[in-house]
Amino acid sequence: MESKMNTREKILATAAFLFQKNGYHATGLNEIIKESATPKGSLYYHFPDGKEELAAATIKLMGNKIQHHIEEELAKNSDPVKAIKEFILDIAREFNEKDQENCFSIGLLALETVSISESLRKTCIEVYDMWTDTYYQKLVSSGFSSERAKELSLILQLMIEGAITISLIRNDDTMLVAAAENVPLLLKNK
Repeated sequence: MESKMNTREKILATAAFLFQKNGYHATGLNEIIKESATPKGSLYYHFPDGKEELAAATIKLMGNKIQHHIEEELAKNSDPVKAIKEFILDIAREFNEKDQENCFSIGLLALETVSISESLRKTCIEVYDMWTDTYYQKLVSSGFSSERAKELSLILQLMIEGAITISLIRNDDTMLVAAAENVPLLLKNK
């Protein structure tokens, strides 16, 4: 971890890594404390409600980081087909360049916790809605009707998240590349 990170950031970064690597249930607070090299009291100071609060903060942090990445990538090209296709191919490139343990999928954490935590379920919905709205805004600004953009942005979100999940399971980028290649078919009619 970078020495410039504050204690809360260290805890969140470590939690994100461990939740992704081991899962929510298999990651203990003591493991997060040990790996982040932070005092136990710091975890409870920043997250007094414990593991669930820490997971929600991790989801929000990673959701915002991913949101920023989506916005940056979509801004690179005014054509939504090219922008979205390149964004998905960029995810595939990152998937190939990095150890998959360093990839963060909110979907995996959501699937593991949705039946046990209403607050984590709602946090995941907020993040997914934020991402979907970004696709929506890109489509509307490119001339798609609001109704059509709403429908397509949801399909894009489902397609991208599904491709990420299957890519993680298969440990290859085939599904991400397939999703990218099908963006022109999905967005062919405004």
